[in-house]
Amino acid sequence: MSPFRPGWPRTRTLAIALAMAACGTTATATVAVAAPSPSPKSLARAAEDYWTAERMAAAKPVEAGPTAKPAGKPASGLVQSPRSRIAAPAGTPQGVYGDGIPMVGTFFSSAGPAGATYCTASVVQSAGRNLVLTAGHCAKSMADGGQRIFVPQYRKGKDAANQPYGVFPVDKVFVDPRYTKNSTGPDSNLDFAFARVGVNAQGAKVEDRTGGLRLTSTPRWTSTVNVLGYPGSHNPDQRAIGCTVPTTRLPGYRQMQMKCGGYYGGVSGSPWITNYDAKSGTGDVVGNVGGWYGGGDAANDDWVSYSPVYDHEIQDLYQDAVADRTPVRAAAYQQPSDAGRLPGAASTWSHASYTVPGDFTGDGREDLMTVWSDGEVSLYAGDGAGGFSGEKQLAKPKSYWTRARAVTSGDFSGSGLPDVLVRWDTGKVSYYEDVTAAGFAKEYTLASAGSAWKGAVQITAGRFNSAQKANDLIVRWADGKVTLESGVSASGLGTERKLADSGSFWRNSASLTALQPSGQDRSNVVVRWSDGSLGSFALSGSGLSGTRLQAPNASWTQTVMTAGDFSSSGRRDDLVVRWSNGETSLYDGTAQGALGTWTPLVQP
Repeated sequence: MSPFRPGWPRTRTLAIALAMAACGTTATATVAVAAPSPSPKSLARAAEDYWTAERMAAAKPVEAGPTAKPAGKPASGLVQSPRSRIAAPAGTPQGVYGDGIPMVGTFFSSAGPAGATYCTASVVQSAGRNLVLTAGHCAKSMADGGQRIFVPQYRKGKDAANQPYGVFPVDKVFVDPRYTKNSTGPDSNLDFAFARVGVNAQGAKVEDRTGGLRLTSTPRWTSTVNVLGYPGSHNPDQRAIGCTVPTTRLPGYRQMQMKCGGYYGGVSGSPWITNYDAKSGTGDVVGNVGGWYGGGDAANDDWVSYSPVYDHEIQDLYQDAVADRTPVRAAAYQQPSDAGRLPGAASTWSHASYTVPGDFTGDGREDLMTVWSDGEVSLYAGDGAGGFSGEKQLAKPKSYWTRARAVTSGDFSGSGLPDVLVRWDTGKVSYYEDVTAAGFAKEYTLASAGSAWKGAVQITAGRFNSAQKANDLIVRWADGKVTLESGVSASGLGTERKLADSGSFWRNSASLTALQPSGQDRSNVVVRWSDGSLGSFALSGSGLSGTRLQAPNASWTQTVMTAGDFSSSGRRDDLVVRWSNGETSLYDGTAQGALGTWTPLVQP
């Protein structure tokens, strides 16, 4: 072990006496010699020596420092003092204490003006296997140096050397330079940070010991998350607290909020996790406790917590941390516009029964046609950049469109213009040729009323069997059978091929749409299952082979979705999803195994 400790001088003076026999004199030379740098393992051992069980137990939450109340507040906001215990509204869940999970733990820092402090943090997957995610205000508290460590799955009463995975000294922190600690302004949306940590005393990297969470863009305002943190009060054993709850939007900010009791000071930085799989030891982190003045409400309640939305801003910071690059941002932070990118209120969009894409206006940009529950049909012109304008009525309320049971769009006539295919409640199947903003013109009947097609529960058109045009149908039948109908045209429903037998797991399919992932010239069928999970399937051999886009998620169980080229990428890889509350989002650039970038179209 090196005798040097962090903070010791890195140079030493060596007096060298040189006998000058020839002249009978003696000279003394002073030479500066660089001291050997402490080895990574010796730094961890030094941290173990410093952080006794008593020092860690006595550390105060970062939030506990004395601070005046903020002058302004949004709908709510955190005061930086220990959270109070004001009674939560009836029905508010309470967090449950437990052992936590390996990749979530605590930061400890000795450099705070009030003495030792701590925050919650989590390991995220990275090429260097050495990155930890926390809140921006936590990282700023560690920026002054001192003894700084990350302790995965912290155990109170154990010294650093006997923690489950050891301790990992903090080498460097990465914070967005536009973020002001405990901000109440728009820059509070940037209250996230990363820390690069060294190896533990055994020379192991943190992700190699604990595994890591996948840093994932926030999928929507309303998601189901598990929030894990380490409260500093009402928690004598300082155990991890967890709560699985839905998120909602914090009005006026690009932040989410969750309500669950027990989240006192110390939980700043706590990851908001979706899709956690204990067997594989990973999950998606889509947020962290932080945001407006640190991440909670102005009443200082323990049952309200905030998180910044994860978008390109945190991804940019992550890339800085991976590259060991000091974050630089040339422009001031501008909160994204709150203006709806799709006309209408969420209360209106909750009645959208079917949505289909197509260049109905003929301007080279894909538009969105909507069939409402009352039989009205509307057209929204796409702007080619993921937004839509206006509303043009194609059919009035109480029209025959109330009898539509499946609606999709393709090119069945071969003209290159969008055709709209409908399965009606009678079992009739027809398509309208070359639909435009002027409305529906010629109709071709492909199956008569009373046909077996009454059992076709879900239908989507795409380039499944052809790279030239979207004139193939994938059909999920009531008994779980799945078929491919190739080459649909005015002459009929084409050639049928069975992809899944009756009684298959496809009985659990709740919605289908055709999407063309990047790098592919044919369509995949995106499936929403009844448990809210999403899958993406491609034709393979005699059936379909798929990958998961999203694990089961209760908030996705009642959705309407379609895919189109709404951002003018040249392929239909933009997924539009409408939830039961009318919130509607676009996922730009959805790939074979991952949802694209989230953009709100209709705010909840």
